[in-house]
Amino acid sequence: MTNYIPVSLLNRFSKALARIIYDRLFIHFQINNILAEEQFGFRTSSSTDKAAFQLIDEILNALNCKMMVGGNFCNLQKAFDCVNHKLLLNKLEFYGITGTAYKLIKSYLEGRYQRVVLNNMSFDFYSKWCEIKHGVPDGLLLGPLLLLIYINDLHKISNDNSKISFL
Repeated sequence: MTNYIPVSLLNRFSKALARIIYDRLFIHFQINNILAEEQFGFRTSSSTDKAAFQLIDEILNALNCKMMVGGNFCNLQKAFDCVNHKLLLNKLEFYGITGTAYKLIKSYLEGRYQRVVLNNMSFDFYSKWCEIKHGVPDGLLLGPLLLLIYINDLHKISNDNSKISFL
């Protein structure tokens, strides 16, 4: 049960609006060079191959310079479900998303509800509706971009002798 992910049921208008918001946000972040270069996942010009190449290149360079090399690999399980709406909205403001665009994204995140529906041949089960206070809708184009924005500054926690990359 813990491995099930919620499915967002949205009408076509909502999907079209999410696409417009995505396009505008992405252009803003690209023009202003805001997204971290260390982020490889969910980007059109990047891939896991590029991340792996960069990792191997940095390891080999460090070993050639007789430096010590270590690795720490973390899996952000259920990353889409862990996004704090308030923190994400604060980051959007910090990155210059204000006014109508900010209000649209805020209304997109807040006031969402979910429930569990189990369909069985002999009975149907419906849980109570619960408000979603964390997470971005999975399965839409806007969700991965909002996740990128949310984790965009994680690379800043490293010191000068270390490197952080995100897949």
